[in-house]
Amino acid sequence: MILPLVIDQLSYHQGSQPLLQNINFAINPGELVGIIGPNGAGKSTLLKCLSGFMTPTHGSIRLFDQPLNSYSHQQRAQQLSYLPQYTEPAFGFVVNDIIYYGHHQSAALSQHKINNIISQLQIENLLNRPINQLSGGEQQRVHFARLLIQNAAIMLLDEPTASLDIGHESLLLNILSHHCQQGKSALIAIHNLNTAITFCDRLLLLEHGQQIAFDSPQKVLTPQQITALYHHHVSVTQHPDNQKLFILPQRHSIP
Repeated sequence: MILPLVIDQLSYHQGSQPLLQNINFAINPGELVGIIGPNGAGKSTLLKCLSGFMTPTHGSIRLFDQPLNSYSHQQRAQQLSYLPQYTEPAFGFVVNDIIYYGHHQSAALSQHKINNIISQLQIENLLNRPINQLSGGEQQRVHFARLLIQNAAIMLLDEPTASLDIGHESLLLNILSHHCQQGKSALIAIHNLNTAITFCDRLLLLEHGQQIAFDSPQKVLTPQQITALYHHHVSVTQHPDNQKLFILPQRHSIP
């Protein structure tokens, strides 16, 4: 079976500083994979390498069994979409134009499916507004719609829920999970560990640019692993309904 994305011994150096070191994993069709780890672990750097935005110093990235750098920009856009972290827009492009930019980059979706994505993300009333007049959460939903309308087989998302309230976070992750169930694959950098446990099939744990683990959430997010990463700043329990791990900030006094 040809896998959508295979990463082999990937490293990235900024000058003499290693930001990623010897990363190895592969994504299966229909899989939602979360990238987790403390701030500065290398999550965004990895996604930029996988998107083609940055070139790894060492190692290889294979997209459907072909080197990523062998694809033209148009070919890559047809197979791979990328949603970077939220940034303040410099220009007031109209929302409708932004989401249809994704439509022009890849295999065409029917208008019915496009309308369905717009409706699911509750952005119908935003279509004629300049994006720089929207809230951060509204902008993020617009860019997520653009990503879905691009209709690529693999979706890369860098903390897409960071500016969303809990209701829209749940909406976005359920929509993303649905698209994976339909055969697409996704790799998402995420800070909320409870959300990662709930939605992700496997987790890639990074720390200081190194791969610590790549496995199911239950095997990656053990109490021992969480304590090692976050020390005593969080508490780990089992959820009473489904027995999955449940992670909360730990309140303690500051000397």
